[in-house]
Amino acid sequence: MTDTPAHTATVIQLFRKWRSGDESSGQEMAQRFSDWYYAISTIRVPGQAGREPMEQACQAFAQGIVSVTRPRALVDWAHDLLERELSQASYGMTSTGSTGSDNPNAMTRNRSPTELIQNVAGDLDPVHRHILALAYATNMDIGMVDAVADDLGGTPYAMLQARYELKQALKSTQDVPFAVVPEAADMDRAPISLYEAQRLASTSEIAELEKWLLSDIDLCKDVAEFSAFVHALRGGALEQWAVAPEVSSQDAAPVNEPPPSRAPQPTPEPAAPAPQPMMPAVEEPQPVVEQQPPMDTEPVLDEADIQPEPAAPAPAPAATEAPQKGGTLKAILITGATIAGAVVLLIMIMIYALRAG
Repeated sequence: MTDTPAHTATVIQLFRKWRSGDESSGQEMAQRFSDWYYAISTIRVPGQAGREPMEQACQAFAQGIVSVTRPRALVDWAHDLLERELSQASYGMTSTGSTGSDNPNAMTRNRSPTELIQNVAGDLDPVHRHILALAYATNMDIGMVDAVADDLGGTPYAMLQARYELKQALKSTQDVPFAVVPEAADMDRAPISLYEAQRLASTSEIAELEKWLLSDIDLCKDVAEFSAFVHALRGGALEQWAVAPEVSSQDAAPVNEPPPSRAPQPTPEPAAPAPQPMMPAVEEPQPVVEQQPPMDTEPVLDEADIQPEPAAPAPAPAATEAPQKGGTLKAILITGATIAGAVVLLIMIMIYALRAG
């Protein structure tokens, strides 16, 4: 495989230049796709069985590239060519068969990759060795890997760290001529460890990751040169260390089943809570918040956790006495005025009578 500078044109840019008549850009583009096809076929197919479908895909690429007119359709079209050939060889993305095998090649210097891994297994960090063993064990749920990797930055990143430690040990002690052995794991490349361990969730995830590989030819080299050891790991090179981690009884989960859902389970039923006052009826339903993206907001409480506001206190007696006092005073004034009027009238009658006499 060819060396690629750290900063190069993308295949889309090379394609456009080639369409404009730049022959050298066309050659570089073809080499990129060839390296990419090689990486995918070697990780999908053990041994030399992937060479024929890869060569068929390269030939179909060379013959059909002139028919591609839209740059953004290039990668999807090229990936479909390789997928068609690999599917015909029973190694398509939907294949469920194991590719675990022990195939010596030029990278292993014709030695057993399984034996080389076992030669260095004792020198690996025990936690990293445990993570690799669990990740490649088909009878272990990914939750088991999570339990061990949690303290090391999470599953994909911890798996990548373990992968690079294994590569470094093979290169330094077993004379394996790896060209790509980063000293520090790059979080952006963490998904590659899930891809190699066949832990991606769907064929669409596999396709997207393989297309992403084309943007990082250095990573394509990394995948291709490690492929024989990936198949050895899939075949059980570290199976003696694939022991389920000890977890508390509350966190324990069956080996071959996914971890329990975080949602409340129907059984066993929780103890009945203390009776709470009934919530007042709400005339209009509240908006459904589950359709919105998660936001950094306070958690929404369940209705059982929301205490109803106390009812408004009964009106104080003082509030009703004010009108009564006003009415009494008015009655007194009216009565007084009536009496005063009567007295005046009586005096006027007496004066009239005296004058008449």
